[in-house]
Amino acid sequence: MEIIAVESQAYQELIDKLNRIEQYVERTSRLIQDIDDELEMTTKDLIGTLNVSESTLYRWRKKQLVRYRYTEGGDVRYFFKSIVIATKCNRLRVSGMKNDEILGRLNRFKDNLIMSSCINPKNRQL
Repeated sequence: MEIIAVESQAYQELIDKLNRIEQYVERTSRLIQDIDDELEMTTKDLIGTLNVSESTLYRWRKKQLVRYRYTEGGDVRYFFKSIVIATKCNRLRVSGMKNDEILGRLNRFKDNLIMSSCINPKNRQL
């Protein structure tokens, strides 16, 4: 076995860099979790993302497969995390799509939303 010798100062600098990386990963993980917890999709978002009909969304609500809420204006908002969980638990079916494809489309929707809010800071509503 080889022994690697490192100067005390170089070692401390390396440890400091590793600690900063760890803190960054933790902050990023919390941010992504917060986004998943707060993100809502409109009926139009789901129709466009998953290529489903309004009737399908109505059936999902009626069978309580996903969490949703009504806005003051009467529109429906679907909780992103609920859709992801229902997909992973095989409660949601989309004709012609496997779960991996559904999850991929949902993640692309989220990524595009994040990227567009980074590019245009006026649209920072989640």
